[in-house]
Amino acid sequence: MVKLENIMLITYILKNERSKMNMKGKNIKKIVVLALAMMLVASLFSACAKKDESKPKTTQEKQEQAETDKTEDKGKKENIKMVLNLFDFLDGADMLKALEDIQKDPKFDHIDFEVLEKQADYLNKMPILVASGEQQDIVAVFNPIEKAKYASAGTILALDDIIKSAGVSFDELYGNYVNEVKYEGETFLIPYQVTSWVMFYNKAIFDHQGIPYPDANKPITWTQYRELAKKLTYGEGENKKYGALHLTWPMFWYGEAIMELGGGTEFYNKEGLSNIENPAFSKALQRTYDMMHVDKSIPTHADTVISKRPPTAFMTGDYGLFLQGSWLLNWAADKETYPRDFEIGIAPLPVDDKATTRKSWGVVNGLAIPQTATNPEEALAVAVELTRLCSIYTASSQTAYQAVESNELFVGLSDVLGKEGMTSEAMKNGFANPETAFVVEKVTGKNPSEYGTVIDEEVEKYFVQEQDLDTTIKNIKTRGDKVIKGE
Repeated sequence: MVKLENIMLITYILKNERSKMNMKGKNIKKIVVLALAMMLVASLFSACAKKDESKPKTTQEKQEQAETDKTEDKGKKENIKMVLNLFDFLDGADMLKALEDIQKDPKFDHIDFEVLEKQADYLNKMPILVASGEQQDIVAVFNPIEKAKYASAGTILALDDIIKSAGVSFDELYGNYVNEVKYEGETFLIPYQVTSWVMFYNKAIFDHQGIPYPDANKPITWTQYRELAKKLTYGEGENKKYGALHLTWPMFWYGEAIMELGGGTEFYNKEGLSNIENPAFSKALQRTYDMMHVDKSIPTHADTVISKRPPTAFMTGDYGLFLQGSWLLNWAADKETYPRDFEIGIAPLPVDDKATTRKSWGVVNGLAIPQTATNPEEALAVAVELTRLCSIYTASSQTAYQAVESNELFVGLSDVLGKEGMTSEAMKNGFANPETAFVVEKVTGKNPSEYGTVIDEEVEKYFVQEQDLDTTIKNIKTRGDKVIKGE
């Protein structure tokens, strides 16, 4: 059918052409024929278009359309909720900044994040909440003892299959620290922070005794450490300056032994029972006892317990040496809370006589995925990204993520402590030197908490002179084997 608008168009053309050109009839006829032809073609196209629009789609066309729709929807993820229970990790500015970035990242815009506030008694409450079935997607695990406890109880998931499915290489991202987040051969944590230690020293006491400062690159041996502490000790009573400060933490005696043997796993022998009879432990116990009761270069165990001497006691200026982690830097920088009139320095930890390289001990903490996680794959992706961002933003704690530069590490602290020689380069050399061998400081094996308690109880009796060294070793062996077996 010829549309009205087309007829009107022809009439308009004829009138205009006649008036302008005064054409003859035959020319007008030609114009009419041409216009009619054009109108016919347009009508045919219009009809065909309408016919195609009304024609039902074939099965093949429907399948092709479905595939197109599927392709367009590909990449869209279902909205989910994710609950993060991070406790003390929330104290770090790096973690807070990382959490802020995560929640703005388009990759995770399908996730509704719920970050729980710090809760009292987290170590006991978190596993209870998981056991009761409450959703927890990412949780904090602070040391190998907690890792072993949660892994053996089924509180947290083994991650190897999830990591493999995600196509992530933990070896590339976290290096050797991957070995420290395993339990019985399986990976249970996404590595986060590394708490390596150094030897802090009080320059004023060294100056008073006319002793050169320790070398920042070459460690002394444990034998030399004892002799140095003796030389630094002077004065009596309230005016006494001790050569070194030892707390009641077990690391202050057994650190020497596990450094020589290779870490907290060496508290266990090849049969999986107590290895306390290894001579390295007796030697370490004897040296610490002698420093207390023979050299009197460190406070006695009893005195430290009775006085409730805190780790921050080093800031009083009464001790020449102190083995400690990087958290002491924050105390040193906070002169309002911990006023001091002496400068500090750092050197590598003492090493065993046979050592050929620098060594340090510490722990690797991390993020874990509990059994009540609603989407472990998504939780792994978020946890890995959190550790990456924290490594970028960290200012005072070494992190395990190796694939980025921690350009902010110790920079702010250097602004405060740099005048004492504590530059960011000096602190990185002390705490994050890649040539330093790392050993785990905690008892690492079956029933580590119970076994560790046995060790502490028997060692305390030795240090307060209630029993001799041989009895101490025998008691640890007998009691230790029982708790390891679960008897």
